[in-house]
Amino acid sequence: MLTPQELETARSTLEALQKPAVITVNLTKDDLSKQFRTFVEALAAVSSKLQPIYTTHDESAPPTIEITPNIRYMALPGDREMAPFLRSLISRSNGKTSLSERTLSTLTKFITSTKLEVMVSPTCPHCPIVVGLINQLAISSSYLEVTIIDITLFAEFAQKYNIRAVPTLVIDGQEQLVGNISEDLLMDKLTNQSPATFRPDSFRKIVKEGDAAKLAGMMVADGDVYGGALELLADPDWSVRMGMMVVLEEVAMRSPDLVQRAYPYIVDLLDHGEANQRGDMAYLLGIIGDGRVLDPLKLLLNDMNPEVAEAAFEAVQKIQEREAPLKSD
Repeated sequence: MLTPQELETARSTLEALQKPAVITVNLTKDDLSKQFRTFVEALAAVSSKLQPIYTTHDESAPPTIEITPNIRYMALPGDREMAPFLRSLISRSNGKTSLSERTLSTLTKFITSTKLEVMVSPTCPHCPIVVGLINQLAISSSYLEVTIIDITLFAEFAQKYNIRAVPTLVIDGQEQLVGNISEDLLMDKLTNQSPATFRPDSFRKIVKEGDAAKLAGMMVADGDVYGGALELLADPDWSVRMGMMVVLEEVAMRSPDLVQRAYPYIVDLLDHGEANQRGDMAYLLGIIGDGRVLDPLKLLLNDMNPEVAEAAFEAVQKIQEREAPLKSD
């Protein structure tokens, strides 16, 4: 499958790894899984620094090679595609990319969860350039989820997106960019998306990544508390709910008037069937609420769950203490 020259290129390139590169090979019932395993075994045979982990899944999904948690190949990156594949492993190892300082600076503020699918073919001269750029971006931002797809192996994706030329970059399953793409053009496309259109999963990733302050800053800058983000307050995962509560606390500190837009959603959750949810929302209103939420909070003072009733009592006290100076004025 790989020529002696390709294997020698892989051996010499992988010598630059500063630490072993662990990659995950996801094997399935798909007939191509054997080829994926053979391909990776051949690379691992020429470099002890490449350490594959093979996982087997009892499904017919396509096999993949994951070089990072957010970069996966539905392709066998030999020939022209080998260079960006190997460079990505080196960049992951040494923490250095070929991206411009402008791009790197922009990515530090980028918290838009985005799915990028790159359609390629082995004979395409421009595909390695686009793949290299996309991989470098994904190495620098965990918010980018990249899949490299060889449409000669997985023709169903060419049909799904009506692909007529390669390389084609598909953004979030919708917008397509065809041909060679400049770094500046792609960054403009990625950074001009409106957070108000994000799905709850995008906001979930933001809070999971610990970027609550950045999300709060976006809300204040836009003058909006995004509906998709508020849905996280009802998330069954406590850590996600807490992350969103931290976001609203930050918004309240920066823009007290803006956070009031979240009151109706939070008040509705005071009637939630789960005691933990009711208690969390009472606690949150105690921190960010004003006199307008006192009445619904007081209804929880007799909640059947003593912890919820206590949280409501403390929230009412905090709000009344904040409101007292305003009344005296």
